[in-house]
Amino acid sequence: MSKFDQITAEAPALEASVDAVLNALRNPESSGLRAEQLQALLSHAVTAYAKLRETNDGLPAFPRDNDVSATAVAIAATGILDAADMAVFELGMWQTLNP
Repeated sequence: MSKFDQITAEAPALEASVDAVLNALRNPESSGLRAEQLQALLSHAVTAYAKLRETNDGLPAFPRDNDVSATAVAIAATGILDAADMAVFELGMWQTLNP
């Protein structure tokens, strides 16, 4: 089996896994998603997005027609900054130095 065949064979499994995770995120209370699992997903998603953003500056954080509210962004950003022991001022400085 070639490497391409392996990747092609794994694609449906990946799609199913992503769909299962997205469904769990939409209904965390009924899905049994634990806080530790959500934290792991968030940490990996943030790291993966940062890597993609470094090579594709125009990559938006959310898809078009998303339903993420400004309040949800503020809450998540506050939690992420706290976890990184980073102040909003430091973020502003970083944004100034990395336009």
